[in-house]
Amino acid sequence: LSPSTTDVVIALGERKALVGVDQYSQVLSGIGELPSLGGLFAPDLERALELRPTLVLGVRSESQAAFFAQLRARGVRVQEIDSSGSLEQVLATYSQIGKELGREPEARALVARVREQLAEVSRSVEGLGRPSVALVVEREPLYVVAGGSFASALIELAGGRNVFDDLTGAYPQVSLELLAERAPEVLIDSTREPTTGTEAQSEAHRYWSRYGFVRRVEIVAPGVATLPGTRLAEGAQILRARLHPEQAWSRTP
Repeated sequence: LSPSTTDVVIALGERKALVGVDQYSQVLSGIGELPSLGGLFAPDLERALELRPTLVLGVRSESQAAFFAQLRARGVRVQEIDSSGSLEQVLATYSQIGKELGREPEARALVARVREQLAEVSRSVEGLGRPSVALVVEREPLYVVAGGSFASALIELAGGRNVFDDLTGAYPQVSLELLAERAPEVLIDSTREPTTGTEAQSEAHRYWSRYGFVRRVEIVAPGVATLPGTRLAEGAQILRARLHPEQAWSRTP
Protein backbone atom coordinates (compact mmCIF):
# COMPACT_ATOMS: atom_id res chain seq x y z
CA LEU A 1 0.00 0.00 0.00
CA SER A 2 2.69 2.47 -1.08
CA PRO A 3 4.56 2.96 -4.37
CA SER A 4 7.97 2.54 -2.75
CA THR A 5 6.98 -0.76 -1.13
CA THR A 6 5.39 -2.03 -4.34
CA ASP A 7 8.56 -1.06 -6.19
CA VAL A 8 10.67 -3.17 -3.82
CA VAL A 9 8.30 -6.16 -4.08
CA ILE A 10 8.63 -6.09 -7.87
CA ALA A 11 12.41 -5.68 -7.70
CA LEU A 12 12.59 -8.77 -5.49
CA GLY A 13 10.78 -10.82 -8.13
CA GLU A 14 7.43 -11.13 -6.37
CA ARG A 15 5.15 -9.29 -8.82
CA LYS A 16 2.93 -12.37 -9.12
CA ALA A 17 2.32 -12.37 -5.38
CA LEU A 18 0.58 -8.99 -5.52
CA VAL A 19 -3.22 -9.11 -5.38
CA GLY A 20 -3.86 -5.37 -4.92
CA VAL A 21 -2.03 -2.06 -4.59
CA ASP A 22 -2.69 1.56 -3.73
CA GLN A 23 -3.72 3.85 -6.58
CA TYR A 24 -0.29 5.50 -6.81
CA SER A 25 1.43 2.15 -7.34
CA GLN A 26 -0.59 1.53 -10.48
CA VAL A 27 1.66 3.76 -12.57
CA LEU A 28 4.74 1.66 -11.83
CA SER A 29 6.31 -0.23 -14.69
CA GLY A 30 5.38 -3.90 -14.68
CA ILE A 31 2.41 -3.53 -12.35
CA GLY A 32 -0.18 -4.49 -14.96
CA GLU A 33 -3.88 -4.56 -14.15
CA LEU A 34 -4.11 -4.96 -10.40
CA PRO A 35 -7.06 -3.89 -8.25
CA SER A 36 -6.67 -0.48 -6.63
CA LEU A 37 -7.37 -0.07 -2.94
CA GLY A 38 -7.46 3.72 -3.15
CA GLY A 39 -5.17 6.36 -1.68
CA LEU A 40 -2.33 5.85 0.75
CA PHE A 41 -4.20 7.21 3.74
CA ALA A 42 -7.75 6.10 2.96
CA PRO A 43 -7.52 2.55 1.61
CA ASP A 44 -10.67 0.54 0.96
CA LEU A 45 -11.01 -1.97 3.81
CA GLU A 46 -13.85 -3.94 2.23
CA ARG A 47 -11.98 -4.32 -1.05
CA ALA A 48 -8.81 -5.34 0.80
CA LEU A 49 -10.66 -8.11 2.62
CA GLU A 50 -12.29 -9.30 -0.62
CA LEU A 51 -8.82 -9.89 -2.10
CA ARG A 52 -7.98 -12.21 0.84
CA PRO A 53 -4.30 -11.26 1.22
CA THR A 54 -2.10 -13.28 3.56
CA LEU A 55 0.14 -10.25 4.07
CA VAL A 56 -0.42 -6.49 3.81
CA LEU A 57 2.59 -4.20 3.47
CA GLY A 58 1.84 -0.62 4.40
CA VAL A 59 3.42 2.65 5.46
CA ARG A 60 3.77 3.18 9.19
CA SER A 61 1.67 6.23 10.01
CA GLU A 62 -0.95 7.40 12.48
CA SER A 63 -3.43 7.94 9.65
CA GLN A 64 -3.29 4.23 8.68
CA ALA A 65 -3.21 2.85 12.21
CA ALA A 66 -6.97 2.27 12.39
CA PHE A 67 -7.01 0.54 9.00
CA PHE A 68 -4.21 -1.80 10.03
CA ALA A 69 -5.95 -2.53 13.33
CA GLN A 70 -9.12 -3.52 11.46
CA LEU A 71 -7.16 -5.86 9.21
CA ARG A 72 -5.43 -7.50 12.15
CA ALA A 73 -8.75 -7.90 13.95
CA ARG A 74 -9.91 -9.95 10.97
CA GLY A 75 -6.83 -12.16 11.02
CA VAL A 76 -4.82 -10.49 8.28
CA ARG A 77 -1.09 -10.21 8.91
CA VAL A 78 0.17 -6.63 8.50
CA GLN A 79 3.76 -5.46 8.27
CA GLU A 80 4.30 -1.71 8.60
CA ILE A 81 7.27 -0.34 6.66
CA ASP A 82 8.99 2.84 7.87
CA SER A 83 11.04 4.28 5.02
CA SER A 84 10.80 7.94 5.98
CA GLY A 85 14.16 8.20 7.71
CA SER A 86 17.80 7.99 6.77
CA LEU A 87 19.33 6.34 3.72
CA GLU A 88 20.38 3.36 5.83
CA GLN A 89 16.82 2.99 7.10
CA VAL A 90 15.47 2.97 3.55
CA LEU A 91 17.99 0.33 2.49
CA ALA A 92 17.04 -1.70 5.56
CA THR A 93 13.44 -1.87 4.31
CA TYR A 94 14.65 -3.97 1.36
CA SER A 95 15.83 -6.61 3.82
CA GLN A 96 12.67 -6.28 5.89
CA ILE A 97 10.43 -6.85 2.88
CA GLY A 98 12.73 -9.57 1.56
CA LYS A 99 12.42 -11.45 4.84
CA GLU A 100 8.63 -11.24 4.73
CA LEU A 101 8.57 -12.60 1.17
CA GLY A 102 11.22 -15.26 1.58
CA ARG A 103 13.51 -13.34 -0.75
CA GLU A 104 16.40 -12.54 1.55
CA PRO A 105 19.21 -13.33 -0.97
CA GLU A 106 17.51 -11.11 -3.56
CA ALA A 107 17.15 -8.35 -0.96
CA ARG A 108 20.86 -8.48 -0.13
CA ALA A 109 21.68 -8.28 -3.83
CA LEU A 110 19.32 -5.33 -4.23
CA VAL A 111 20.96 -3.46 -1.35
CA ALA A 112 24.40 -4.09 -2.85
CA ARG A 113 23.29 -2.96 -6.30
CA VAL A 114 21.72 0.29 -5.06
CA ARG A 115 24.76 1.04 -2.89
CA GLU A 116 27.04 0.65 -5.92
CA GLN A 117 24.78 2.85 -8.05
CA LEU A 118 24.89 5.57 -5.38
CA ALA A 119 28.66 5.20 -5.05
CA GLU A 120 28.96 5.69 -8.81
CA VAL A 121 27.10 9.00 -8.56
CA SER A 122 29.35 10.05 -5.69
CA ARG A 123 32.50 9.17 -7.63
CA SER A 124 31.32 11.26 -10.56
CA VAL A 125 31.44 14.48 -8.52
CA GLU A 126 34.84 13.94 -6.92
CA GLY A 127 36.94 17.06 -7.31
CA LEU A 128 33.96 19.29 -8.10
CA GLY A 129 32.78 22.19 -5.96
CA ARG A 130 30.01 21.47 -3.48
CA PRO A 131 27.35 24.20 -3.62
CA SER A 132 25.12 24.72 -0.61
CA VAL A 133 21.59 23.50 -1.30
CA ALA A 134 18.04 23.85 0.00
CA LEU A 135 15.56 21.30 -1.34
CA VAL A 136 12.01 22.63 -0.98
CA VAL A 137 9.18 20.08 -0.82
CA GLU A 138 6.38 22.56 -0.10
CA ARG A 139 6.23 26.31 -0.66
CA GLU A 140 3.41 27.64 1.51
CA PRO A 141 3.95 26.79 4.28
CA LEU A 142 7.63 26.20 3.61
CA TYR A 143 8.88 22.64 4.11
CA VAL A 144 12.41 21.51 3.31
CA VAL A 145 14.57 18.40 3.34
CA ALA A 146 16.49 18.09 6.61
CA GLY A 147 19.22 15.83 7.93
CA GLY A 148 16.81 13.15 9.09
CA SER A 149 15.79 12.30 5.53
CA PHE A 150 17.50 10.00 3.04
CA ALA A 151 17.01 12.86 0.55
CA SER A 152 19.67 14.81 2.43
CA ALA A 153 22.12 11.97 1.81
CA LEU A 154 21.21 12.05 -1.89
CA ILE A 155 22.06 15.77 -2.00
CA GLU A 156 25.48 15.00 -0.53
CA LEU A 157 26.08 12.11 -2.94
CA ALA A 158 25.08 14.37 -5.83
CA GLY A 159 27.77 16.88 -4.93
CA GLY A 160 25.91 19.36 -2.75
CA ARG A 161 25.73 20.45 0.90
CA ASN A 162 22.29 20.54 2.49
CA VAL A 163 22.00 23.82 4.43
CA PHE A 164 19.36 22.21 6.66
CA ASP A 165 21.33 19.06 7.38
CA ASP A 166 21.54 20.01 11.07
CA LEU A 167 17.76 20.06 11.56
CA THR A 168 16.09 17.03 13.08
CA GLY A 169 13.31 15.16 11.37
CA ALA A 170 12.93 14.51 7.67
CA TYR A 171 10.88 17.40 6.26
CA PRO A 172 10.48 20.20 8.81
CA GLN A 173 8.62 23.43 8.32
CA VAL A 174 10.95 26.44 8.33
CA SER A 175 10.55 30.17 7.98
CA LEU A 176 11.60 32.32 5.04
CA GLU A 177 13.84 34.13 7.50
CA LEU A 178 15.72 30.93 8.27
CA LEU A 179 16.00 30.13 4.57
CA ALA A 180 17.45 33.59 4.00
CA GLU A 181 19.85 33.14 6.90
CA ARG A 182 21.11 29.82 5.50
CA ALA A 183 21.48 31.49 2.05
CA PRO A 184 21.75 28.40 -0.17
CA GLU A 185 23.68 28.79 -3.39
CA VAL A 186 21.12 26.57 -5.12
CA LEU A 187 17.43 26.29 -4.25
CA ILE A 188 15.85 23.15 -5.69
CA ASP A 189 12.08 23.40 -6.00
CA SER A 190 10.33 20.02 -6.04
CA THR A 191 6.79 21.34 -5.59
CA ARG A 192 5.62 21.38 -9.21
CA GLU A 193 5.47 18.86 -12.04
CA PRO A 194 7.92 19.86 -14.78
CA THR A 195 6.21 20.70 -18.04
CA THR A 196 7.40 20.80 -21.60
CA GLY A 197 9.79 23.55 -22.57
CA THR A 198 10.82 26.08 -19.96
CA GLU A 199 7.39 26.83 -18.48
CA ALA A 200 7.95 25.17 -15.11
CA GLN A 201 11.44 26.61 -14.73
CA SER A 202 10.14 30.09 -15.58
CA GLU A 203 7.31 29.79 -13.07
CA ALA A 204 9.74 28.74 -10.36
CA HIS A 205 12.02 31.67 -11.17
CA ARG A 206 9.10 34.10 -11.02
CA TYR A 207 8.01 32.72 -7.66
CA TRP A 208 11.43 32.73 -5.99
CA SER A 209 12.72 35.94 -7.59
CA ARG A 210 10.55 37.83 -5.11
CA TYR A 211 13.18 37.01 -2.52
CA GLY A 212 16.52 38.69 -2.97
CA PHE A 213 18.42 36.00 -1.09
CA VAL A 214 17.59 33.35 -3.71
CA ARG A 215 20.50 33.17 -6.10
CA ARG A 216 19.84 30.18 -8.33
CA VAL A 217 16.72 28.08 -8.78
CA GLU A 218 16.49 24.56 -10.19
CA ILE A 219 13.45 22.31 -10.41
CA VAL A 220 12.86 18.59 -10.08
CA ALA A 221 9.59 16.68 -10.18
CA PRO A 222 7.85 16.06 -6.85
CA GLY A 223 9.15 12.88 -5.28
CA VAL A 224 12.26 12.57 -7.46
CA ALA A 225 14.51 12.74 -4.41
CA THR A 226 11.98 12.20 -1.63
CA LEU A 227 10.23 8.94 -2.50
CA PRO A 228 11.94 5.86 -1.07
CA GLY A 229 12.17 2.72 -3.14
CA THR A 230 14.73 1.15 -5.44
CA ARG A 231 15.28 4.23 -7.61
CA LEU A 232 17.41 6.19 -5.17
CA ALA A 233 20.33 6.43 -7.59
CA GLU A 234 18.07 7.88 -10.27
CA GLY A 235 17.09 10.62 -7.84
CA ALA A 236 20.74 11.26 -7.00
CA GLN A 237 21.61 11.45 -10.71
CA ILE A 238 18.88 14.02 -11.34
CA LEU A 239 20.05 16.11 -8.38
CA ARG A 240 23.61 15.86 -9.70
CA ALA A 241 22.46 17.14 -13.10
CA ARG A 242 20.82 20.15 -11.43
CA LEU A 243 23.76 20.93 -9.17
CA HIS A 244 26.50 20.38 -11.76
CA PRO A 245 24.90 20.98 -15.17
CA GLU A 246 28.27 21.96 -16.63
CA GLN A 247 29.73 18.53 -15.85
CA ALA A 248 28.38 15.83 -18.13
CA TRP A 249 27.50 12.50 -16.52
CA SER A 250 30.29 10.01 -17.08
CA ARG A 251 29.76 6.47 -15.87
CA THR A 252 32.68 4.93 -14.04
CA PRO A 253 34.08 1.83 -15.81
